[in-house]
Amino acid sequence: MMTRRILFTILFLGGTLVYGQEKYGADSIKCITNLSLYRDYYKQKAYDDAYKYWKVAYTICPASSERMYSDGINIVKNKITTAATKETQKAYVDTLLMVYDQRIVNFGKEGYNLGRKGTDMLRYAPDRREETYQVLKKSIELQGDLSGAAAIVSYLSVMVEMEENEENASVTEDDVVEAFTRSSAYIAKNIAKYEGQKSQEYYIKAQESIENIASPYLNCDILVKMANDNFESKKEDAGWLERTADLLDKKKCSDAPIFFKIAKKMHADNPSAVSAEKMGIMSLRNKQYSEAVDFFKQAIEMADGGDKLADYYVELAQAQISSGSYSAARSSARKAAELRSGFGLPYILIGDMIASSSSSCSSDDQCKNKAIYWLATDYYLKAKSIDGSMSETANQKIATYKKYYPTKEDCFFGGTKEGDSVEIGCWIGESTKARFN
Repeated sequence: MMTRRILFTILFLGGTLVYGQEKYGADSIKCITNLSLYRDYYKQKAYDDAYKYWKVAYTICPASSERMYSDGINIVKNKITTAATKETQKAYVDTLLMVYDQRIVNFGKEGYNLGRKGTDMLRYAPDRREETYQVLKKSIELQGDLSGAAAIVSYLSVMVEMEENEENASVTEDDVVEAFTRSSAYIAKNIAKYEGQKSQEYYIKAQESIENIASPYLNCDILVKMANDNFESKKEDAGWLERTADLLDKKKCSDAPIFFKIAKKMHADNPSAVSAEKMGIMSLRNKQYSEAVDFFKQAIEMADGGDKLADYYVELAQAQISSGSYSAARSSARKAAELRSGFGLPYILIGDMIASSSSSCSSDDQCKNKAIYWLATDYYLKAKSIDGSMSETANQKIATYKKYYPTKEDCFFGGTKEGDSVEIGCWIGESTKARFN
């Protein structure tokens, strides 16, 4: 059956072979025969049998099929994992890397293929880290924000290995941080680009991975020093300003003077949602609450939608809380929760506002005064029910305020019993259920 299929393929293509000598090589019949044979075995996952025919086709007609390279990579990887000795394994690793090189020669896509090659070098060639680094570096430079998630993670991984090697001086701490900020920007673009698609998950996981890989380098001392050292030479680079400001903010280094300098430069040169946000953060740190509110509102107005808009509303809520505008802050927090599914932080903020209003919203009714803590707990429970990352924070707050719950004695004269609905007035205007310890 297999022989008849190969014969049919040869006969079918026979009329065109004279025009395809460059593609199929000097012995086009042999090329097509081996291409067909390896594919039959490959489909059956008989990789050892596929290898001998694939090897012939790869050798005599390397420009015949791009698919031959993607299949060949899997076939050779099987040889690597099943090799009987280290020497044999190393030989197959060399073959694997040559497959990538030959694919570039015949079918281009240099940046993409170097990314795949470097990722495999990281796994299979631990003694060739300098070469791996150079391959991945070139891939990222060529691909930019088209870089694959695996290539980005591999690049950061090998950079950290290089920096940790005391005998190596080609990668510094600053290089790792710069690569991290640039890679984060590439990943962010792809997360937005592939929203709702499977590829988005790969980039989200990639961001988590590079944050873990680069974590030892991302403390305020290092980040602030890097920002100070590079500001003069990079201050006209809008991308650098944005990435650095984002990183300083994310690592809670936004009280450093260099953050303020960057924020002002960004907003003066090119006012945008991002620069307005950074100015809002700066104003909040300086306790200029009304200015912070204005800047966060600007960020919201200039934003083009997307996931970041929820962050702007949370920051606006935080500025409004600091200025004492609890009702407005609650509205902003609720808007943030609407914009991002599973976002628990807005509910934590609302719970905090309610709990802190016990004195300003007091009355002669001790039951209702303390019922505020029941309502605050409702929001903390909501936060952790939808967002696991908020569980520890929510539990700590619940434990703190549980001590101040009303007792049955507090609620006796008003006739409030377990499970009754209790109305909370003041700016809050909400109800909660009575529950006694």
